[in-house]
This record gives sequence, structure tokens and C-alpha cells, in this order.
Amino acid sequence: MSQLKKVRVRSARLALALGLFTAACNSSPAQQQPDLGTPPSPDMASGSLLAVVGSDFASGSLGTVGLGSRAVQKDLDVLDPMSVARGFGNMLYVIDQSGGLVRAYDASQGFKNPVEFPASKAIMVKGIEANPHDIYIDSPRQLAYVSLFGAPGTLAVSASRALGVIDLKDVQAGITRFVPLTAAAADADGNPEADRLAACGDKLYVVLLDQDRNNAYVATGPGRLAVVNLATTDPPSYIQLSGQNPSGIAILPGCTEAIVGSAADMSGGVQAGLGGIERVDLVAGKSLGLALTDTTLGGNVGSLDAVDAAHVFVSLSVKSGSSYNNNVYSVDVGTKKKGAAVLGPMSFVPGLRVLGGSLVVMSAGTAGAGQLPVGLYIGPATGVPLTDPAVDVGLPPQSVALVTP
Repeated sequence: MSQLKKVRVRSARLALALGLFTAACNSSPAQQQPDLGTPPSPDMASGSLLAVVGSDFASGSLGTVGLGSRAVQKDLDVLDPMSVARGFGNMLYVIDQSGGLVRAYDASQGFKNPVEFPASKAIMVKGIEANPHDIYIDSPRQLAYVSLFGAPGTLAVSASRALGVIDLKDVQAGITRFVPLTAAAADADGNPEADRLAACGDKLYVVLLDQDRNNAYVATGPGRLAVVNLATTDPPSYIQLSGQNPSGIAILPGCTEAIVGSAADMSGGVQAGLGGIERVDLVAGKSLGLALTDTTLGGNVGSLDAVDAAHVFVSLSVKSGSSYNNNVYSVDVGTKKKGAAVLGPMSFVPGLRVLGGSLVVMSAGTAGAGQLPVGLYIGPATGVPLTDPAVDVGLPPQSVALVTP
């Protein structure tokens, strides 16, 4: 698979990748009956399960890995090939991007009998037009927020329809209202390309890519953060970022600062100082600029998460001819230093997460010469190299979440 299509899976979601999974998306996963007869792993009692979405872009599956035991349960359910997993306590939410659906699983019930509901709004935004990218569960108010990226070739999603709200007391109604956003001045298509959601306290931060869908989703300038106050209905405020094509966000403890990674031109393998890692002052509502540019880092930022400012984990992509090498590094944004490689090289890293005190890295591309195999790599989130072999989760891992049964 070309790196352009891999970037589509991460943040740009370019139309070039659609041909890989269109046929698979035409089937209804809700009508397929998975085998849930596998006994629960020992980690079900310890509250440390990784829920893993696997996909080869023709089929998708749900599995689990014990964070402590590494015990694997495969094929718990059949999923859309383009799916994203998010965990909130004992609940797992899997987003079907192709159909505009969300499937909710209760880990305490062994992931049995999931509830499926629409991430769309009748007439205004159909499921196949929505292309939801992320979900956040506001438990105190029993609401779910979903970011809608918009499917390539459709126009239903605009700035006023890019962030939907679902009442968790009536999920079958789908989106009941939208939080109106604004498009960037230079983004003529009117769609801010809402992507990742991150929350801290009563603030929800929506990553806006500000791409031009009429020009192969090329960035129209640096991205933005929309800041939504969950406790009020006030209009969102905005934080202008410094990097183009933001690809990852981590909010540090205390809710005063965020670390944002930006991919810039990853598919072209170009490092021109337009992407990298930046610090964002959430109290002042402004970016502090790129602490390290992609030029300084020596690669394009593909994914990012953090423990604190001194332990920011980032996957860097370097193009070599028609292939790519991806390595994971620990970066100290305070001293602006990139440490030694923690893991790599790999042909494709769809994401990395810091979960339950561990660094979890997904390797999903066919390994080339000298590259690590497909699987889930798990180790301490301290900056030391990950030395354990890959955990085989079946299909290549594309998304992972932590749940506590």
C-alpha cells in the first residue's frame, strides 16, 4: 500500500484509498454474528484491556490484548475496514467511518451484544456522507460529541455541521444538534476537516486540519484547535496552530498545556519546516510555536502522544524512493531534544498511544528489508527502547483503546 493511502487512513483520508475497501463497506457488520464464546482473559478482572481494531482494508475485526498478561482474544466482532476505537471506562466505542455509525460495547459484559447507533443526522448529513473521525463521551451531561470529516466527493459536511452532538439517553436518534464551527479564511471549501477530539476539564478541543478537499486535501495553511465549553452553549473559541496537517494531540496533566504534532507533507516526504511538534498554552489560548520542526526532527510527524513535556512520543516518517521508514522517538519539548529511537523502523505506523502507563505502538504495514513485522508493540512509556516482540492480534492493528472491565 502506498504511503499516500496510509496518510488517508490517519488524518487526510484522501479519496485515493476508497477503492481498497468499498466492496467490504457494502456489507452490514451488524448482521454478522461473531463468535463470543472465548473465555475472558485474566486481565478482565485487573482492569487493563487493550481493545484493538484490525484491518487489511478489505475486512475489519475487533480483538483484545491484556496490558499485563499480553493474552490475546481475536475476532470478537466483525468491523468495517475503516474503524476507530475509543475507550471510556468500561465502554468501548468503535466508529464505522464508512457507514457513519458507532458501535458501543460493554467490556464488563465481555463485549457481547453491542449497541449500534448513527453518527449522522436525517436529511442533513447521511451516514455515508458523514465520515466520523472521533468521539468524546461527556459522561456528566450524558452526551457524545462526534467529529465529522465528510466523505470525499460529498458536500453535506460543512463548518456548521462538522461537530455533532448525540444524546446518550436516546442514541438511536443519532445527531440531535451541531456545534457550529468556522472555516479558515483560506479554506474555500467551507469544511474545516474536523479530526481528533481531546478533552480536559470542561473543555473539548477539536483538531481542525483546514484542508482543501477540492485540491486532494492539501493544507490551506496551519491547522487550528476549536475550543468547546462543555458546560455552556457559548460559541467555540479558536487557537491558531503553527504546523500544517495536525496529526496528533496530547493534553498534559493540569489542562494548561497541549502538545500538538503536525505531519505537513508526509505523503511527499517533504520536510520544509511547515510541520513538527508545537506547544500550546491552553490558558492563554495561543500556540507557542513549533518547538521542533520536521526539518529538525528529520522526518514527518505521523502520530504523537505524551506523558509530560519531557516524554513526548512521536512516530517520524522518512521517505526513501517509493518506500517509507517509520521510527518512534522520545522527545523532550522543554529542552527541544530528540532522544534515541524507541522502536523501528516500520513500514507504516497508523498510531501510537500512551495507555495505562504503557507505550503502545501499532505496526500495520508489510515489513520491508530491515523493518519490524506487523503487530502491537507494548512497553514502558519512559523513553527506553521497546524490546518485547510484536503481539499478533490477527489483522494489522489500526486503532487501539484502553477499557477497564
